[in-house]
Amino acid sequence: MDPPSRKAGQDPDPDGDRRRIDELDARLKAARGAVEKPNQGSGMSQRQSSVAYRVLVDMIAGLLVGGFLGYWLDRWWGSQPYMLVLMTVLGFAGGLNNAWRTIKAYARDAEQGEQK
Repeated sequence: MDPPSRKAGQDPDPDGDRRRIDELDARLKAARGAVEKPNQGSGMSQRQSSVAYRVLVDMIAGLLVGGFLGYWLDRWWGSQPYMLVLMTVLGFAGGLNNAWRTIKAYARDAEQGEQK
């Protein structure tokens, strides 16, 4: 279907099309306004999400390693399910310890950054 500006039998006008596209582009840019650049605080939020992911990975890794080690020890010694439970609890404690150290290091770095 031809646009309303074209009549049957007329050759397309590429210059006119280009001009209309440029005008439409200019109107779109004006309507959008100036794009705001991210403020300086966005680097801090990226750091916060990085620390949050690290804490999550530490906790999950501690549980998985402890659970796997406990399962393996139970199979080897035949002491089911005592070692699984014990090692899972120890793995959780180790993951919690790593997460706590990560959070303390982040807090220390954030405090030093504020003082500068």
